[in-house]
Amino acid sequence: MELGAASGAPPGFGRVATNDEGEFRFTTRKPGAAREPDGKVQAPHLLVVLFMRGLLRHLVTRIYFSDEGANAEDPILDLVPAERRETLLAAPSADGPGEYSWNIRLQGERETVFFET
Repeated sequence: MELGAASGAPPGFGRVATNDEGEFRFTTRKPGAAREPDGKVQAPHLLVVLFMRGLLRHLVTRIYFSDEGANAEDPILDLVPAERRETLLAAPSADGPGEYSWNIRLQGERETVFFET
């Protein structure tokens, strides 16, 4: 996938630690869609890499936006079984316009989908 100004995707990197309750919060701009070399368009999303004590390998996932129409055509999201896609979707938050809420679950019933690297 082409990154940077040529694809319209803003370059960026951020790091955030969790608080004592395991919560985190960050502020960013919603990215635009990204075009793959074959012309397919990926819906706006954020790439998340999770590192933590006791985890031997980092985990990789994505945050998509539940109100984004382009999700239906995203080739990566399409690889995820329909019943598990919601674990990748940030929902609009009651905190205000343009705010989203998303949770990572490392195990259990609604475990977040993680991708192999």
